Amino acid sequence: MKYLTPNKSNSQPNPEPSPQREPKKGGSDYLELLARWIVALISLPVIFISHIIAQFVTPGTPGYKLVGAIGFWIGTLLSTDSIWQVLFQGKPIFPWFETEWIGWFGWLQLLFNPLFWISFGISALVQVMEARTLRGKDPQQAKNEFEESKQYTLGS
Repeated sequence: MKYLTPNKSNSQPNPEPSPQREPKKGGSDYLELLARWIVALISLPVIFISHIIAQFVTPGTPGYKLVGAIGFWIGTLLSTDSIWQVLFQGKPIFPWFETEWIGWFGWLQLLFNPLFWISFGISALVQVMEARTLRGKDPQQAKNEFEESKQYTLGS
């Protein structure tokens, strides 16, 4: 029977690893660093603008709340026009799609008209009810509520 003896290379303990040598920086490394700086300088305005825009589109940020408030007040004012015309038979507040409107002097008078403020309050109330109905509702819950609200079910 023959016994196998380990090779010389296997029997010796692992030699100490040689210290890591730092690679010498060549011209390509400096060019790469210069290219990164140029790209960073060129993209700086875009990054700055994107951080500003992120404040207006990220939920919970002050900019997001500001955009929501502006949208709420504009929507309320636009729907005030229709409530003002329907309930109180007033002239249109805005000139869009109308042949005549109250005019700029009429806007000054409108601020002192209590019927305008009543229509503005009704409009704001409608906006708040719509927002509470639509915001943060689970889609399945909204579907169930919609199904429950149907009066008539048509067969297929």
